[in-house]
Amino acid sequence: MRDIRCFLSIANKMAAVVAGIGLVQMLTIATSFSQSSNPRSLDELYKIRDRLITELEQPDNPSPEPTILSGLVPFAANPQEQLLQQLQGVEAQILVEQRANDNLQQAVRLANRAVETKRQQNKSIASSQQTQFFWHQALNNLQEVPQNSFLASLTASKTQEYRENLTAATFQVQQAKSDFLGALARESGLSAQASIGICNLSRECVNLRGDVPPVSPASLIKLPIAVALMQKVEKEKISLNQEVFVNRGNFTEDASAKITSNRNYPLQLLLEEMIYRSSNIATNQLIDYLGSDYINQYLDNSGYEVTRVNFKLMGERIMPSNPGSGRNRLTANELTEMMVQIYNGETPGAKLLIETLNRQYDHALGFAALQGTKAQWLGEKTGQNSLVLGTTLAMSIDDDAYVITVIDSRSGELQMRQSISKIADYIVRNPSF
Repeated sequence: MRDIRCFLSIANKMAAVVAGIGLVQMLTIATSFSQSSNPRSLDELYKIRDRLITELEQPDNPSPEPTILSGLVPFAANPQEQLLQQLQGVEAQILVEQRANDNLQQAVRLANRAVETKRQQNKSIASSQQTQFFWHQALNNLQEVPQNSFLASLTASKTQEYRENLTAATFQVQQAKSDFLGALARESGLSAQASIGICNLSRECVNLRGDVPPVSPASLIKLPIAVALMQKVEKEKISLNQEVFVNRGNFTEDASAKITSNRNYPLQLLLEEMIYRSSNIATNQLIDYLGSDYINQYLDNSGYEVTRVNFKLMGERIMPSNPGSGRNRLTANELTEMMVQIYNGETPGAKLLIETLNRQYDHALGFAALQGTKAQWLGEKTGQNSLVLGTTLAMSIDDDAYVITVIDSRSGELQMRQSISKIADYIVRNPSF
């Protein structure tokens, strides 16, 4: 009976000790104990704990030898108190190892489920996402294994393995998500050269040839110019009411009746006419105002690897003077990201840009395509010349905003509208696409 009472007394003291220390202190104590006693497994810890309890049960136990743990906790003259302090270190390390073992085992179970899910014949988006989820959760469990655990080295090797598997699973999800775009493009009548980019404002994206530059960006290149202009205006505290002289050399055929050469216009009017009436004259003057080097440096600094403004715009016959050197370039993916930044308010002057996109005069593509769908048109910039037809637009479905960019060199307005309409209907059915 005395042994039982003694053991219960020890257990109660240990419960009080463990409850009275925080997690960080527990890990510190466990680390010091591990360094001083050098146990190698959870079984060894259990044996050390049993030995200490046995010693505590002895009526006259000798003083324990000093250890590193002695410098961590206050000195206790009572031998039984010193044994209790050592027992505290053992219990703390046991808790660490039990926690580590639980997390490692759960990580392995999740990894096995990921492998099994991948082996299934079902290659749907949902199946790919489930595989990705299991790898992600397995990594989360590995990250919960303390670095001072016996299992730390094993965990490190598994972490590298699981990260590689998560990367591969994420790629598979993107591939599965993007597969529907190929079928959709064919059903819509788009050509094999068509490029499509789709993102929500949380940057969950899919694309079809989204990183392949079209043969020409046409008037879509005006959006990067607008973004660069707003950056300069904000950075240099320039008033949008500042007037700029439009040189005669920037004249070419134009859709805008408000802009002619050899006159002064406020920056804001040039910006607005460039976007919502797609004025080539306004565009050419803004290229001169900013300078191609400035625009391209801004784009490069902002992470756009492909998009560049190198050449002024022209109508059917009239070439502007000093047109530039090289070709204008962009991709559907980069244009989509630019629109995401605008509608997220991440771009200088985003509010004005959104208002300008919402006022675009040309409603033949995205605006018309969304009529009769559950999507609401928010704004758009279209582009067309003899080489390509394209548009980048923002829309909302059930209060969630999305950006769609479609560019093709061998299709017309009908095919473009059909593709946008089908994309909107698909997102209605698959909001997380």
